[in-house]
Amino acid sequence: MAFADKLRALRHINNMTQDHLAQQMNLARTTIAGYESKNRQPSHENLFAFARFFHVSVDYLISDGEPVYITTEEARTMPEDALKLLIRYRRLPIRSKNDLLHHLRLLEIQEGIDDPDPKIIQPKT
Repeated sequence: MAFADKLRALRHINNMTQDHLAQQMNLARTTIAGYESKNRQPSHENLFAFARFFHVSVDYLISDGEPVYITTEEARTMPEDALKLLIRYRRLPIRSKNDLLHHLRLLEIQEGIDDPDPKIIQPKT
């Protein structure tokens, strides 16, 4: 997924218009539109500012990693806390995702949940 698509997805996840994001970033709305239409590329300063603003890494913004968007159906049927967790999970690099799954499994064991769903792929230890 290209920077333009990730920026648009992050903006939508956060329920922001191009105008609102532009105001928050001290940029023109046309600049945001240019980034999202792939007509413009952000400066290094703006790239770092977007990463800080959306709490993602610059590497995430410029890599071809997994999309962070949530489908309309997922958003409609998922509890708000689960939706927030999924959004944050999808922003992580694969190594951090594996670490998180490992920690979740440890919490399950601590809580006495020792019969995990066999459909869930267990993280490598």
